[in-house]
Formats: sequence, C-alpha cells, structure tokens
Amino acid sequence: MTTIALGMEVETPNGEIGQVIASPRDGRGWLVCLDRPQPVDRRFREEQLREWHWSYANPNSDYCRM
Repeated sequence: MTTIALGMEVETPNGEIGQVIASPRDGRGWLVCLDRPQPVDRRFREEQLREWHWSYANPNSDYCRM
C-alpha cells in the first residue's frame, strides 16, 4: 500500500489519471486535478486512489514484464 502525498500522480476508481493538489481538509479527502481537456478538481478518499506512473501504461517497461 502506498501513502498518498502532494504532487503524486494517481489513478481514480474510474481509471482517470490526475495529480494530487491538496491534502485532506476536515476529513473531506484528497483534492485531485484530473487530466481532462478542461481540468476538473475532485475530492477522493485515500482508499479510492492508487499511485500511477507513466511506466505502468508502457507495455515495454520493466514494470509490465514482471
């Protein structure tokens, strides 16, 4: 399990990629700026997010050969 941190690239439950731009406030979850044609900010609980790295999507990366 990876701890979410500011600036981290994450994947949402819907499979969208975004960057964490703010930490939880009053238990409302992490604020994530989603990569869309018009960027949108949404809040997610930590258990809904997982770390994402560009090499995860690259079929030639060492990560995908495991």
